[in-house]
Amino acid sequence: MLVLAGLVTYFGINSSNSDTIKLGALFPLTGGLATYGEPAQKTVQIAVDEINAAGGINGKKLEVVFKDHKCDAKSAVTALEQMKTVEKANYLLAVGCSGTIMSMAPQLKGQILVGSAITSPKISSLSPMVFRNYVSDEQESALFAKEIKAKGYKTVGVIYEETDYAKGLMMNLVKYLDGSGVKVVSEGFTTGSTDVRTQITKIKSAKPEVVFVSPQTVTSGDLVLGEMQKQGFRPNMIVNENILKSADLMTRYSSLLDNGVSADYVVANSEKLNNILTKYKSQYGVDCPQKNICATMYDDVYLYATALKEKGDDVKGVQSYLKTATYNGATGAVAFDSKNDRAGAGYSLFHIVGGKGVEVK
Repeated sequence: MLVLAGLVTYFGINSSNSDTIKLGALFPLTGGLATYGEPAQKTVQIAVDEINAAGGINGKKLEVVFKDHKCDAKSAVTALEQMKTVEKANYLLAVGCSGTIMSMAPQLKGQILVGSAITSPKISSLSPMVFRNYVSDEQESALFAKEIKAKGYKTVGVIYEETDYAKGLMMNLVKYLDGSGVKVVSEGFTTGSTDVRTQITKIKSAKPEVVFVSPQTVTSGDLVLGEMQKQGFRPNMIVNENILKSADLMTRYSSLLDNGVSADYVVANSEKLNNILTKYKSQYGVDCPQKNICATMYDDVYLYATALKEKGDDVKGVQSYLKTATYNGATGAVAFDSKNDRAGAGYSLFHIVGGKGVEVK
Protein backbone atom coordinates (compact mmCIF):
# COMPACT_ATOMS: atom_id res chain seq x y z
CA MET A 1 0.00 0.00 0.00
CA LEU A 2 1.32 3.47 -0.90
CA VAL A 3 1.43 5.82 2.10
CA LEU A 4 2.11 9.50 1.51
CA ALA A 5 4.09 11.37 4.14
CA GLY A 6 2.30 14.21 5.89
CA LEU A 7 -1.15 12.61 5.77
CA VAL A 8 -1.01 10.94 9.18
CA THR A 9 -3.52 12.46 11.61
CA TYR A 10 -5.41 11.32 14.69
CA PHE A 11 -7.96 9.86 12.32
CA GLY A 12 -5.50 7.61 10.54
CA ILE A 13 -3.74 7.30 7.24
CA ASN A 14 -5.56 8.48 4.16
CA SER A 15 -4.94 5.75 1.62
CA SER A 16 -6.84 7.45 -1.23
CA ASN A 17 -3.98 6.85 -3.68
CA SER A 18 -4.00 3.10 -3.09
CA ASP A 19 -6.07 0.76 -5.21
CA THR A 20 -7.22 -1.17 -2.13
CA ILE A 21 -8.92 -0.47 1.18
CA LYS A 22 -7.82 -2.76 3.96
CA LEU A 23 -9.87 -4.35 6.74
CA GLY A 24 -8.06 -5.85 9.72
CA ALA A 25 -9.77 -8.84 11.32
CA LEU A 26 -8.76 -9.71 14.89
CA PHE A 27 -10.26 -13.10 15.70
CA PRO A 28 -9.59 -16.07 18.02
CA LEU A 29 -8.31 -18.39 15.30
CA THR A 30 -6.66 -20.79 17.77
CA GLY A 31 -7.45 -21.75 21.34
CA GLY A 32 -10.70 -22.30 23.18
CA LEU A 33 -12.80 -19.88 21.12
CA ALA A 34 -11.58 -20.83 17.65
CA THR A 35 -15.13 -22.15 17.25
CA TYR A 36 -16.10 -18.47 16.94
CA GLY A 37 -13.08 -17.28 14.98
CA GLU A 38 -13.24 -19.84 12.18
CA PRO A 39 -16.84 -19.17 11.06
CA ALA A 40 -16.26 -15.44 11.45
CA GLN A 41 -13.21 -15.64 9.19
CA LYS A 42 -15.07 -17.64 6.55
CA THR A 43 -18.08 -15.31 6.57
CA VAL A 44 -15.95 -12.18 6.33
CA GLN A 45 -14.22 -13.65 3.29
CA ILE A 46 -17.60 -14.36 1.67
CA ALA A 47 -18.67 -10.74 2.20
CA VAL A 48 -15.38 -9.29 0.94
CA ASP A 49 -15.48 -11.49 -2.17
CA GLU A 50 -19.07 -10.39 -2.87
CA ILE A 51 -18.20 -6.72 -2.56
CA ASN A 52 -15.19 -7.04 -4.84
CA ALA A 53 -17.15 -9.04 -7.41
CA ALA A 54 -19.70 -6.22 -7.49
CA GLY A 55 -17.02 -3.63 -8.30
CA GLY A 56 -15.48 -2.94 -4.91
CA ILE A 57 -15.72 0.39 -3.16
CA ASN A 58 -15.65 3.41 -5.45
CA GLY A 59 -13.38 1.50 -7.80
CA LYS A 60 -11.10 0.13 -5.08
CA LYS A 61 -10.81 -3.48 -3.99
CA LEU A 62 -11.51 -4.44 -0.41
CA GLU A 63 -8.74 -6.47 1.20
CA VAL A 64 -8.91 -8.29 4.55
CA VAL A 65 -6.00 -9.30 6.76
CA PHE A 66 -6.64 -11.85 9.53
CA LYS A 67 -4.70 -12.02 12.77
CA ASP A 68 -5.16 -14.34 15.75
CA HIS A 69 -5.76 -12.62 19.10
CA LYS A 70 -6.10 -16.03 20.82
CA CYS A 71 -8.62 -14.57 23.30
CA ASP A 72 -5.56 -13.20 25.09
CA ALA A 73 -5.11 -9.51 25.94
CA LYS A 74 -1.35 -9.39 25.32
CA SER A 75 -1.67 -11.17 21.97
CA ALA A 76 -4.50 -8.83 21.00
CA VAL A 77 -2.44 -5.70 21.66
CA THR A 78 0.45 -7.13 19.64
CA ALA A 79 -1.87 -7.99 16.75
CA LEU A 80 -3.39 -4.52 16.88
CA GLU A 81 0.04 -2.92 16.70
CA GLN A 82 0.83 -5.01 13.62
CA MET A 83 -2.44 -3.90 12.02
CA LYS A 84 -1.49 -0.30 12.69
CA THR A 85 2.21 -0.20 11.80
CA VAL A 86 2.65 -3.02 9.27
CA GLU A 87 -0.73 -3.51 7.59
CA LYS A 88 -1.89 0.13 7.83
CA ALA A 89 -5.42 -1.16 8.48
CA ASN A 90 -7.67 1.50 9.99
CA TYR A 91 -10.97 -0.41 9.81
CA LEU A 92 -11.00 -3.33 12.22
CA LEU A 93 -13.31 -6.28 12.80
CA ALA A 94 -13.30 -8.34 16.00
CA VAL A 95 -14.95 -11.44 17.44
CA GLY A 96 -14.61 -12.15 21.19
CA CYS A 97 -13.30 -11.78 23.77
CA SER A 98 -14.40 -8.84 25.92
CA GLY A 99 -11.04 -8.63 27.70
CA THR A 100 -9.17 -8.36 24.41
CA ILE A 101 -11.37 -5.48 23.29
CA MET A 102 -10.80 -3.64 26.56
CA SER A 103 -7.04 -4.08 26.19
CA MET A 104 -7.09 -2.76 22.62
CA ALA A 105 -9.48 0.15 23.05
CA PRO A 106 -6.93 2.63 24.52
CA GLN A 107 -4.60 1.92 21.57
CA LEU A 108 -7.17 2.77 18.88
CA LYS A 109 -5.64 5.99 17.63
CA GLY A 110 -6.95 6.57 14.14
CA GLN A 111 -8.64 3.15 13.91
CA ILE A 112 -12.24 2.00 14.26
CA LEU A 113 -13.24 -1.39 15.63
CA VAL A 114 -16.62 -3.04 14.99
CA GLY A 115 -17.07 -6.21 17.01
CA SER A 116 -19.43 -9.14 17.45
CA ALA A 117 -19.69 -11.67 20.32
CA ILE A 118 -18.11 -9.15 22.67
CA THR A 119 -20.61 -8.98 25.49
CA SER A 120 -19.21 -7.43 28.68
CA PRO A 121 -21.23 -4.43 29.93
CA LYS A 122 -17.88 -2.63 30.31
CA ILE A 123 -17.71 -2.29 26.52
CA SER A 124 -20.67 0.10 26.50
CA SER A 125 -19.20 3.61 25.95
CA LEU A 126 -15.72 2.08 26.22
CA SER A 127 -14.36 4.18 23.36
CA PRO A 128 -15.80 6.40 20.62
CA MET A 129 -13.88 4.15 18.22
CA VAL A 130 -15.46 0.85 19.38
CA PHE A 131 -18.87 -0.26 18.07
CA ARG A 132 -20.59 -3.41 19.31
CA ASN A 133 -22.91 -5.18 16.84
CA TYR A 134 -24.12 -7.56 19.53
CA VAL A 135 -25.76 -7.58 22.95
CA SER A 136 -24.48 -6.79 26.45
CA ASP A 137 -24.51 -9.94 28.55
CA GLU A 138 -26.03 -8.03 31.45
CA GLN A 139 -29.30 -9.06 29.80
CA GLU A 140 -28.20 -12.70 29.97
CA SER A 141 -27.65 -12.49 33.73
CA ALA A 142 -31.03 -10.81 34.15
CA LEU A 143 -32.74 -13.69 32.34
CA PHE A 144 -30.97 -16.25 34.54
CA ALA A 145 -31.92 -14.38 37.72
CA LYS A 146 -35.55 -14.26 36.61
CA GLU A 147 -35.49 -18.02 35.94
CA ILE A 148 -33.94 -18.74 39.38
CA LYS A 149 -36.60 -16.68 41.13
CA ALA A 150 -39.40 -18.27 39.11
CA LYS A 151 -38.22 -21.77 40.02
CA GLY A 152 -38.02 -20.86 43.71
CA TYR A 153 -34.39 -21.93 44.14
CA LYS A 154 -32.94 -20.91 47.50
CA THR A 155 -29.24 -21.69 46.95
CA VAL A 156 -27.31 -21.11 43.72
CA GLY A 157 -23.79 -22.34 43.07
CA VAL A 158 -21.62 -20.50 40.55
CA ILE A 159 -18.29 -21.57 39.09
CA TYR A 160 -16.72 -19.01 36.82
CA GLU A 161 -13.49 -18.24 35.01
CA GLU A 162 -11.60 -15.17 36.20
CA THR A 163 -12.10 -13.12 33.03
CA ASP A 164 -14.07 -9.94 32.32
CA TYR A 165 -16.77 -11.83 30.47
CA ALA A 166 -17.19 -14.94 32.63
CA LYS A 167 -16.79 -13.20 35.98
CA GLY A 168 -18.95 -10.32 34.80
CA LEU A 169 -21.84 -12.71 34.24
CA MET A 170 -21.49 -13.98 37.80
CA MET A 171 -21.35 -10.47 39.26
CA ASN A 172 -24.43 -9.33 37.36
CA LEU A 173 -26.30 -12.47 38.40
CA VAL A 174 -25.53 -11.62 42.03
CA LYS A 175 -26.73 -8.06 41.42
CA TYR A 176 -30.06 -9.20 39.96
CA LEU A 177 -30.59 -11.67 42.80
CA ASP A 178 -29.87 -9.08 45.48
CA GLY A 179 -32.74 -8.78 47.95
CA SER A 180 -34.45 -11.93 46.70
CA GLY A 181 -33.35 -14.13 49.59
CA VAL A 182 -31.42 -16.43 47.24
CA LYS A 183 -28.01 -17.47 48.57
CA VAL A 184 -25.15 -17.48 46.04
CA VAL A 185 -22.07 -19.66 46.62
CA SER A 186 -19.38 -18.88 44.04
CA GLU A 187 -15.94 -20.21 43.18
CA GLY A 188 -13.57 -18.89 40.52
CA PHE A 189 -10.65 -20.37 38.60
CA THR A 190 -7.92 -18.77 36.52
CA THR A 191 -7.52 -19.13 32.78
CA GLY A 192 -5.21 -22.04 32.03
CA SER A 193 -6.24 -24.03 35.11
CA THR A 194 -6.18 -27.78 34.67
CA ASP A 195 -7.91 -28.78 37.89
CA VAL A 196 -11.14 -27.45 39.43
CA ARG A 197 -11.76 -30.31 41.86
CA THR A 198 -11.53 -28.05 44.92
CA GLN A 199 -13.95 -25.49 43.50
CA ILE A 200 -16.52 -28.10 42.52
CA THR A 201 -16.21 -29.86 45.88
CA LYS A 202 -16.87 -26.60 47.75
CA ILE A 203 -19.90 -25.77 45.64
CA LYS A 204 -21.21 -29.31 45.98
CA SER A 205 -20.92 -29.14 49.78
CA ALA A 206 -23.28 -26.12 49.81
CA LYS A 207 -26.01 -28.36 48.30
CA PRO A 208 -27.30 -25.84 45.74
CA GLU A 209 -30.47 -26.63 43.83
CA VAL A 210 -28.94 -25.11 40.69
CA VAL A 211 -25.41 -24.38 39.47
CA PHE A 212 -24.41 -21.70 36.97
CA VAL A 213 -21.31 -22.56 34.93
CA SER A 214 -19.61 -19.53 33.34
CA PRO A 215 -16.44 -20.35 31.36
CA GLN A 216 -14.59 -18.04 28.99
CA THR A 217 -13.92 -20.74 26.40
CA VAL A 218 -14.99 -24.19 25.28
CA THR A 219 -11.77 -25.56 26.77
CA SER A 220 -12.51 -24.28 30.26
CA GLY A 221 -16.15 -25.30 29.92
CA ASP A 222 -14.98 -28.85 29.24
CA LEU A 223 -12.79 -28.70 32.35
CA VAL A 224 -15.70 -27.74 34.62
CA LEU A 225 -18.34 -30.03 33.13
CA GLY A 226 -15.89 -32.93 33.08
CA GLU A 227 -15.13 -32.49 36.79
CA MET A 228 -18.81 -32.25 37.68
CA GLN A 229 -19.44 -35.48 35.81
CA LYS A 230 -16.50 -37.22 37.55
CA GLN A 231 -17.85 -36.22 40.95
CA GLY A 232 -21.37 -37.35 40.07
CA PHE A 233 -22.58 -33.82 40.78
CA ARG A 234 -25.83 -33.37 38.87
CA PRO A 235 -27.76 -30.33 40.06
CA ASN A 236 -30.11 -28.30 37.89
CA MET A 237 -27.90 -26.46 35.41
CA ILE A 238 -27.55 -22.97 33.97
CA VAL A 239 -24.73 -22.43 31.49
CA ASN A 240 -23.53 -19.41 29.58
CA GLU A 241 -23.71 -19.10 25.80
CA ASN A 242 -20.16 -20.39 25.27
CA ILE A 243 -21.37 -23.83 26.32
CA LEU A 244 -24.67 -23.53 24.47
CA LYS A 245 -22.80 -22.68 21.25
CA SER A 246 -20.48 -25.69 21.52
CA ALA A 247 -22.00 -28.68 19.74
CA ASP A 248 -19.20 -30.83 21.18
CA LEU A 249 -19.90 -29.92 24.82
CA MET A 250 -23.65 -30.09 24.37
CA THR A 251 -23.32 -33.61 22.94
CA ARG A 252 -20.68 -35.02 25.30
CA TYR A 253 -22.40 -33.68 28.42
CA SER A 254 -25.99 -34.01 27.23
CA SER A 255 -27.04 -36.05 30.27
CA LEU A 256 -25.54 -33.52 32.70
CA LEU A 257 -27.01 -30.55 30.86
CA ASP A 258 -30.43 -32.01 30.10
CA ASN A 259 -33.30 -29.78 31.26
CA GLY A 260 -30.82 -27.00 31.91
CA VAL A 261 -31.06 -23.37 30.89
CA SER A 262 -28.92 -21.05 28.78
CA ALA A 263 -29.32 -17.89 26.69
CA ASP A 264 -28.13 -16.45 23.40
CA TYR A 265 -28.65 -13.59 20.97
CA VAL A 266 -31.12 -14.83 18.37
CA VAL A 267 -30.98 -13.55 14.80
CA ALA A 268 -34.36 -13.63 13.06
CA ASN A 269 -34.65 -15.63 9.85
CA SER A 270 -34.72 -13.61 6.64
CA GLU A 271 -34.11 -14.16 2.95
CA LYS A 272 -30.77 -12.36 3.16
CA LEU A 273 -29.67 -14.47 6.14
CA ASN A 274 -30.74 -17.71 4.45
CA ASN A 275 -28.78 -16.73 1.33
CA ILE A 276 -25.64 -16.22 3.42
CA LEU A 277 -26.04 -19.55 5.20
CA THR A 278 -26.63 -21.30 1.89
CA LYS A 279 -23.52 -19.73 0.38
CA TYR A 280 -21.49 -20.66 3.48
CA LYS A 281 -22.47 -24.32 3.17
CA SER A 282 -21.91 -24.36 -0.57
CA GLN A 283 -18.46 -22.80 -0.27
CA TYR A 284 -17.16 -24.64 2.81
CA GLY A 285 -19.16 -27.87 2.78
CA VAL A 286 -20.59 -27.43 6.29
CA ASP A 287 -23.28 -25.36 7.96
CA CYS A 288 -22.26 -22.20 9.76
CA PRO A 289 -21.98 -23.45 13.37
CA GLN A 290 -22.62 -20.02 14.93
CA LYS A 291 -25.47 -18.39 13.02
CA ASN A 292 -25.51 -15.14 14.97
CA ILE A 293 -21.74 -14.70 14.57
CA CYS A 294 -21.85 -15.40 10.83
CA ALA A 295 -24.77 -13.02 10.39
CA THR A 296 -23.36 -10.14 12.44
CA MET A 297 -19.90 -10.44 10.91
CA TYR A 298 -21.38 -10.36 7.42
CA ASP A 299 -23.24 -7.19 8.36
CA ASP A 300 -20.10 -5.70 9.91
CA VAL A 301 -18.25 -5.96 6.59
CA TYR A 302 -21.15 -4.41 4.71
CA LEU A 303 -21.46 -1.66 7.31
CA TYR A 304 -17.89 -0.68 6.56
CA ALA A 305 -18.40 -1.03 2.81
CA THR A 306 -21.50 1.18 2.85
CA ALA A 307 -19.81 3.78 5.04
CA LEU A 308 -16.70 3.83 2.84
CA LYS A 309 -18.75 4.24 -0.34
CA GLU A 310 -20.62 7.16 1.20
CA LYS A 311 -17.83 8.86 3.17
CA GLY A 312 -14.71 7.76 1.31
CA ASP A 313 -11.60 6.25 2.86
CA ASP A 314 -11.73 8.55 5.87
CA VAL A 315 -11.84 7.26 9.44
CA LYS A 316 -13.62 10.28 10.83
CA GLY A 317 -16.29 10.06 8.13
CA VAL A 318 -16.80 6.32 8.68
CA GLN A 319 -17.06 6.90 12.43
CA SER A 320 -19.73 9.54 11.81
CA TYR A 321 -21.66 7.17 9.55
CA LEU A 322 -21.66 4.41 12.17
CA LYS A 323 -22.87 6.83 14.85
CA THR A 324 -25.88 8.01 12.88
CA ALA A 325 -26.90 5.64 10.10
CA THR A 326 -29.13 2.56 9.99
CA TYR A 327 -28.11 -0.33 7.74
CA ASN A 328 -30.65 -2.98 6.71
CA GLY A 329 -28.64 -6.18 6.84
CA ALA A 330 -28.90 -9.91 7.36
CA THR A 331 -29.66 -9.30 11.04
CA GLY A 332 -32.31 -6.66 10.36
CA ALA A 333 -31.92 -2.95 11.01
CA VAL A 334 -28.42 -2.33 12.37
CA ALA A 335 -27.96 0.93 14.26
CA PHE A 336 -25.89 1.97 17.26
CA ASP A 337 -27.17 3.75 20.35
CA SER A 338 -25.48 6.51 22.35
CA LYS A 339 -23.18 3.93 23.98
CA ASN A 340 -22.09 2.50 20.58
CA ASP A 341 -24.02 -0.70 21.34
CA ARG A 342 -26.40 -2.24 18.85
CA ALA A 343 -29.81 -0.68 19.36
CA GLY A 344 -32.79 -2.88 20.15
CA ALA A 345 -30.98 -6.22 20.45
CA GLY A 346 -31.60 -8.69 23.27
CA TYR A 347 -30.96 -12.18 24.63
CA SER A 348 -33.43 -15.07 24.49
CA LEU A 349 -33.73 -17.89 27.02
CA PHE A 350 -33.06 -21.47 25.93
CA HIS A 351 -33.98 -24.80 27.51
CA ILE A 352 -31.54 -27.65 26.88
CA VAL A 353 -33.19 -30.86 25.73
CA GLY A 354 -31.33 -33.87 24.38
CA GLY A 355 -28.10 -31.99 23.78
CA LYS A 356 -29.84 -29.15 21.92
CA GLY A 357 -30.89 -25.66 22.89
CA VAL A 358 -34.56 -24.88 22.33
CA GLU A 359 -35.51 -21.22 22.37
CA VAL A 360 -38.22 -20.30 24.86
CA LYS A 361 -40.82 -18.35 22.90
